[in-house]
Amino acid sequence: MSDVARAAGVSAATVSRALRGEPGVSEATRRYVTEVAKRMRYAIARDASSLAGGRRYAVAVLAADVGRGDLLAGAEGALRGAGYDVLLYVLRDADARARFFEELPLGRRVDGVLALAPDLADAEVAALASLEVPVARVREDDLRASVRTAVDHLVGLGHRDVALVLADDESYDDVLVAAGLEVRPEWTVWSSPTVAGGEQAVDALLDGERPPTAVVAVGGEVALGLLLRLRRDGREVPRDVSLVALDGGDLVRAVGVTAVEVAWRERGEHAVSALLAGLRGEEAESEPPAPRLVVRDSTGPVG
Repeated sequence: MSDVARAAGVSAATVSRALRGEPGVSEATRRYVTEVAKRMRYAIARDASSLAGGRRYAVAVLAADVGRGDLLAGAEGALRGAGYDVLLYVLRDADARARFFEELPLGRRVDGVLALAPDLADAEVAALASLEVPVARVREDDLRASVRTAVDHLVGLGHRDVALVLADDESYDDVLVAAGLEVRPEWTVWSSPTVAGGEQAVDALLDGERPPTAVVAVGGEVALGLLLRLRRDGREVPRDVSLVALDGGDLVRAVGVTAVEVAWRERGEHAVSALLAGLRGEEAESEPPAPRLVVRDSTGPVG
């Protein structure tokens, strides 16, 4: 530890507090000391630390599945970089989820819990609270902000006839009205979140007397279905119809669809920062990164 202190230009006590996540050290100093320790391949003596401070240097990560790899990778990398082991619990289905919260196998094995699962029920939140350790959560975004970003982009390109293809029955008419657009019931279609669902939505949206000039699709597979069907029907994107996806990841990037994307890796890292702040008895200081518009080849000025 003294070698790390000399290399970092701080006291051994500061190194100890920084590497153990204890209060009394600024976040900038904590990051700097951690980087110096990494370069010197210094590792905390976990057993001694646990005996002295009650820490186990382990965090339970709850994931609904492992499909959103960037989110999990961001969280795991940040935890391991801070010196914590990761206990991963994949709550893939309702049975696995119910069994986990009935048994709550964490016991006294972890210092905190990071929930990457969808929104937790009240009983599940209470079960985690009973562990009496800090809990940080990554919630699924409210789609309203993403829809608003997509609609504003299309309005900026001159589109006034904008349709929505959604995966649930929530209404976003208020977003369209706020953008000064006409709300036409036939221009909101609910679809399965699949390529086939996107293909079928074309029949409902574009075969009427007044088809929309732009479509906002709930996700990557739906957007791909729309794109493929439009091309088969001889319609060009974006000359005839502009298309925006709400998230979609690698799929929409591969086919060049404009998207409102969520920085999932950064979300995972931010959640870990909030959890570590809780372990230090501090409040998280920042908001998670907001969704961002990435313009590609599928949107253009209204024809």
